[in-house]
Amino acid sequence: MIVLNDIHKHYGRVRANDGISLTLEPGRIYALVGENGAGKSTLMRVLAGHTRPTSGTLTMSGKEISYLTPALAREYGVGMLYQDPLDFPAMPVWENFQLGAPKRSKKEVIDIIGELSFRLDACFLPDEPVSSLTVGERQLLELLRLLDLGATTLILDEPTTGITPEQKQDLFDLLMKLAREDQHTVILVTHKLSEAYEMADAIFIMRQGKLVSTMEPPYDEKRLVNLMFGEAANGTIDDLPELSAQPQTTRLVMEDTHFAGPKYSMGPMNFTAKPGECIGLAGLDGSGQELFLRGLCGLDRMPGGSITLDDTNYRSNDFNTLRKAGVQFVPADRLEMALFPELNLMEHIKLAFPDRKGDLTEFYDSQCVECFNLRAHPDTNASELSGGNQQRLLLSLIPDDAKLLLMEHPTRGLDAGSARQVWNHLKGRCRDGASLIYFSPDLDEVLEHSHRVIVFYDRAIAGIVDREHATMEVVGALMAGKPYDEVMKKYIGEDVA
Repeated sequence: MIVLNDIHKHYGRVRANDGISLTLEPGRIYALVGENGAGKSTLMRVLAGHTRPTSGTLTMSGKEISYLTPALAREYGVGMLYQDPLDFPAMPVWENFQLGAPKRSKKEVIDIIGELSFRLDACFLPDEPVSSLTVGERQLLELLRLLDLGATTLILDEPTTGITPEQKQDLFDLLMKLAREDQHTVILVTHKLSEAYEMADAIFIMRQGKLVSTMEPPYDEKRLVNLMFGEAANGTIDDLPELSAQPQTTRLVMEDTHFAGPKYSMGPMNFTAKPGECIGLAGLDGSGQELFLRGLCGLDRMPGGSITLDDTNYRSNDFNTLRKAGVQFVPADRLEMALFPELNLMEHIKLAFPDRKGDLTEFYDSQCVECFNLRAHPDTNASELSGGNQQRLLLSLIPDDAKLLLMEHPTRGLDAGSARQVWNHLKGRCRDGASLIYFSPDLDEVLEHSHRVIVFYDRAIAGIVDREHATMEVVGALMAGKPYDEVMKKYIGEDVA
């Protein structure tokens, strides 16, 4: 049993945790929910030994202590799977897996990876660099490593982000087995309330640094949402902008375009996007949507074909050239690819807007605080922000004149209120003439916020579906590899091919 008693964590005047007490028992699955900035990640970092509380105590195995270090937490069997995996991308899978473990031969490590992978229905190539894995694959690898290190209290921060529905079910089956059969304690930090209802024996609800309630089944969804968000739960998401009101021009034209990444290539591809259009990408991880976005912004090569942006043709997809032309890319891996962990928020503002001189405090307030409700001091480092606040920061750094927005997981790690705010902002940009192409592992999100859906299967475009025909059945069948003509005939009718 683990007891957290009157935990406080203050960052200056900010009370990230404000007197939190709770008890965690073996053999149970808990969900920790709350809006972004509620203090969930801070509390779990205290338990994992990565953050020292300002005051309060923890009782571990009957022993009361004032704080944990990562090494001491590991001795007590606590392991945390972060939303952004803590790994070394340049190192191969087997060496990342071995970090922190007793010395073993490469063969021994590979055998253990194989055994644990079988339990998770995963597949890893031991010599493959971690940089070539998707975010979801990196999360799974980290979970295997925690189990190998003997973790019996597992903290999982948004564990289903970036993994397929099949992998999610396998993960949940494993967590249930670990709790029920092996008496592990499992804590899910999640914004997906459906997952909390499905898995949790109890739900801890946090708001503004406090634990406001603990609920047990049967769950009262309306009360839970009100406890999390208050009045923010009553907002609405704007409708998609009307394309008919946009000029009849093209924003993006792809002609026999090929993209090549470190693991595979795609093409030829032909596609046209209009100003104001929201285009969702659907597909299982590794199906091609990641390379599609990275190729469009110039992070991966374009060995053939061309891209035309606003009537300017490009035979080379140079990143800096496309960025100057108005292409902006927001990756899923925020700290690794988009932000500088040890730079503060004001330093990010200065880098993103070099033409602005002098005191940028007022600009920070209008750009970050007012537009995105980023409630953090300008001197706060990016690494100290919650995942949701990191996403708010990234969005605030996109110039107003951006023409083509490319986004991986636009609401990754965001609560319902923050996700609504992000979508209203993105749709507002599209109303002003920008085009949005985005990928989300949440198929419901793709269907709700897209004029058209590009479906990927086996590293190729399986079909492009208009909004009126983009149903769960149609898109799901294409994601599973069913032929486009066959799917459209079955679900739409003979007149659509």
